[in-house]
Amino acid sequence: MASAEKEAIVRTWFDEVFTKGNLDAVDTVAAKDMVIYSQGRNESAVGTDGFKKWLEWYCDSFANRTWFTNDIIEEEDKIVARYTGYSTYKGGLLDIPSEDQKVTETGIIIFRIENGKIAEQWCEMSDLQVVQQLLGSEFLMAK
Repeated sequence: MASAEKEAIVRTWFDEVFTKGNLDAVDTVAAKDMVIYSQGRNESAVGTDGFKKWLEWYCDSFANRTWFTNDIIEEEDKIVARYTGYSTYKGGLLDIPSEDQKVTETGIIIFRIENGKIAEQWCEMSDLQVVQQLLGSEFLMAK
């Protein structure tokens, strides 16, 4: 598979799946049995059906999403994206109340592409940083 095709898969992942919340786009870029390795991995991280359920929760919890790829690096069947995402928190994460907080998330995902689709992902995300943004500096300083 050519580099441009792999890069198009990654850009679709961020533009269509995460920014727009397009559930149909998941099927166009991910294998039905895709596996995601990340913090707190559970059964919903296996397969596109479980991922779509998680994506629906995510889109309800974080609105006005905009995702950017800062760097894309490729080697053999893997392509790595360093990303930044911006959104507005609407509630639903760890019982943290929503005050329409603006949050920034950064991370790195390694995608393994097989037969033109994402077969596996390894994700390193700034989830703790997002929680800290939601709780505010007053909470952190009080501890």
